[in-house]
Amino acid sequence: MIRIEHVSKKFRKLRVLDDISASFEKGQVVSLIGPNGSGKTTLIKSILGMVRPDQGRILVEDENILDSPSYRNKIGYMPQIGRYPDNMKIGQLFSMLEHIRQHNSRDMDLYRQFELDKMADKRMRTLSGGTRQKVSAALAFLFSPSILILDEPTAGLDPLAAEILKAKILLEKQKVN
Repeated sequence: MIRIEHVSKKFRKLRVLDDISASFEKGQVVSLIGPNGSGKTTLIKSILGMVRPDQGRILVEDENILDSPSYRNKIGYMPQIGRYPDNMKIGQLFSMLEHIRQHNSRDMDLYRQFELDKMADKRMRTLSGGTRQKVSAALAFLFSPSILILDEPTAGLDPLAAEILKAKILLEKQKVN
C-alpha cells in the first residue's frame, strides 16, 4: 500500500532521513518510535507530500506520489498539533472540508462520540488542546480513508477520549481484515 524506497532528506547540513526504506501493507497498524528529532514527522510529511525528499521515492498503491497528488484523497491525517483558523467554528470547519472534498461517504462516529456536535458553535481559538485533538481525530476519519496517518494521536487526550480513539483504530483495522 505504501512503499518507501531509499528516501533521504537534508535540511541544510542536517541529514534528517538517511536512506530509509519501508513497506506498509493494507490492514497493518504501524508505530514509528524514536527520540525527538529523529525524523518521524519528516517521514510522515514526506508521505503526505508536504516535504519533498532529496533522494528516493514514495509509492502509494504502486503510484509515485510525485506523479499524482490525487493519492492524498486516500489518506486521513491527524497531525501532532492541529492548527485551524482561530475564528472558525467546529461545525464550520467540518462543513468547509466536506465542501472541498465533495465526498459522499462521511464517517461521523468520532464527531459524535467526542460530542463535537454539542460544541459545533465553539470557535477553534477557545478550545483546549485536548478538544483540538478530538477535532483532528474526527477529521482524519471523516472521509473513510483507506490509509490513516496519526501523529501522536493520544497526546493531549483525556483517558476516555484516548480509549474511544483506540477503539476506532481497532474497528478500522478489523474492517480491512
